[in-house]
Amino acid sequence: MLKKTSMMIFGVVGVMSLGLIALGTGSRALADNQKAQEGLTAQATAQMAIRLFPSGTKTVILCSPSDSEGIALGQALATKLSGALLLVQNAHVLGQATAEALAALSVPEVAPTGTVQPFQLPPGKPMIYVLGNSQQISPAIIAELKAQGYQVQRLAGQGAHLVSEVIAQVAPALPLKPDTAGFPQNWPVYAYGPSHNSAFKIPKSAPQWEKVGVRWNFAEDAAVPLNAPFPDLANLGERGAPVKMTQNLGNAVGISAVNGIIYAESDDYHLYALNAKTGALLWQTGQLANNLMGNPIVANNMVYVTAGDTGFPFSQVLKYELSQGTSTLVRGLMYSAIYAFNAKTGRMVWRQDFHGNAMPSPVYYNGTVYAATGGGHLWAFNALTGTVKWQAALQGFDSMSSPNVYTNPVTHQTEIVVGTSDQNHVVAVNAANGSILWTQKTALNIFNTGMGDNSPTVDQARNLIIQDSVVNFNKANHTTNLAIYAMNAATGQVLWATDLGRGNAPPAYKAGVSMIHNGVVYVGSPVTSTIYALNEDNGKILWTFPIKNAGPAGAGRGNPVYADGVLWVAAGPKVYALNPQTGQELGSYAPGGRFGIVNPVIVGGTMYLDNSYDWVQAIPLKAIDPSVTIRYE
Repeated sequence: MLKKTSMMIFGVVGVMSLGLIALGTGSRALADNQKAQEGLTAQATAQMAIRLFPSGTKTVILCSPSDSEGIALGQALATKLSGALLLVQNAHVLGQATAEALAALSVPEVAPTGTVQPFQLPPGKPMIYVLGNSQQISPAIIAELKAQGYQVQRLAGQGAHLVSEVIAQVAPALPLKPDTAGFPQNWPVYAYGPSHNSAFKIPKSAPQWEKVGVRWNFAEDAAVPLNAPFPDLANLGERGAPVKMTQNLGNAVGISAVNGIIYAESDDYHLYALNAKTGALLWQTGQLANNLMGNPIVANNMVYVTAGDTGFPFSQVLKYELSQGTSTLVRGLMYSAIYAFNAKTGRMVWRQDFHGNAMPSPVYYNGTVYAATGGGHLWAFNALTGTVKWQAALQGFDSMSSPNVYTNPVTHQTEIVVGTSDQNHVVAVNAANGSILWTQKTALNIFNTGMGDNSPTVDQARNLIIQDSVVNFNKANHTTNLAIYAMNAATGQVLWATDLGRGNAPPAYKAGVSMIHNGVVYVGSPVTSTIYALNEDNGKILWTFPIKNAGPAGAGRGNPVYADGVLWVAAGPKVYALNPQTGQELGSYAPGGRFGIVNPVIVGGTMYLDNSYDWVQAIPLKAIDPSVTIRYE
């Protein structure tokens, strides 16, 4: 299977000598037009390749000048892989121009050596894909290239066989129905459900790959090597560099898994759809307006994502400070929006723009999509058309608090619950009309962006909302505490609150998203870099697990997940398997990179997640805990 090796923002159409030939419209004309055929010389394509890729490329497609069908297919493949298309001189001779172009298309080593940056390709020779059989491009040419240190893969065949082979790489088929067994059919809220337990049992009839698990890594457009140090480490240090990476380069939160497809949002401004079995790219959007920092919400064959950023306009901050906190503060510097895409094709269906950031995940309920913004509003949209139904003022801006949903069992009234900063409230909004049902400001001494940072967790069966926030900041030593508390979901009344421990105030996202299972609240604290289990009835701490190698930025932001009798956590550089009753470590695995606010997603024997290095990954559960027993529906 071909791998998308380029990490450029924009795909570049394959190189042609007389201009760029539009895929699907120009290939037939190419075969019919003798003058155009004569113009497709190895020298001309080499010149254009060097011009279009002045800093080199990781992928080259090599075709025969006499194979018009192969050139058209090569153009499609070059577009898919963001690579260059070159022509051999003839079937037996690579040609001087092509050889020189290949050398020029190698990515150079630049100072400072040993460092990485997003969108900067690692140094080295490009991978070469040869289109055509041995009569069109001889084995001697391939042997010559390998002798020079190039990796070469031939896509052989003629006619329909070669066409189907290239199509399988450029436009892989959507998962077949047997490969969707056990996957949810929608993803309505952050971390899948109100309790944030994104784990799914599969039936015994599920295919073998779902039972044993799969392993793959997919590099998104800004990916840096998984074993590389943080970009900007020399300037920002171990505390600031991972934060910058999570907020501006990779994947801030976890993936969504629906019908055999993995959907991932990235700070590289793209939404990706991958085959859950193979990791093959099914589609990716064009560049969107800003960073994507949420879970993709999937419902009714649509994917909903929001785009925003972490910045504050300096003029607003100054005005806020001069007013001693009485003026309105809006978070978000750049453009922000909510998008709806076709879940199978990636085609945009509608878009709405916002004032203020749109970092949190939206929520889908009963034909409506709800989105909270840094402008201090909760918006309700018709899920099919994007038409605004209403907007509600939250009396504070939302930072990264993804809304959740709760339905009152007595009144049958559904509320959208969200945390806000700059008043530090939890707010419940009537899902039908946008009226404020209740607002709860705790007696706790909330610090910084507080409750607007964190996504509340809902236990529908017990009518509880669990939320946490940094509190009691000490200016003298820059330490803080993390407090977690439970509220009555119908009234907002605080039922209990527990301090989880003091430590250095963490940078950026300062809380941990909780998960509820069987009367226990599981949550991490980036203040202490520890995982906690608490009694849901009274907040009593049952056990703790210190996260290893968390670093000064802290770890434990993403919610744990319960599956197969094991608690699974992605924190710092590792994935852990813990005993949910005692917190004892059962196993761990270092997949490379580092996790931000990422929660694992488990389907059968596979864990799916993404990371701050801009990768999406699939890991067999047994690679983390060899003793785990997969349980079926």
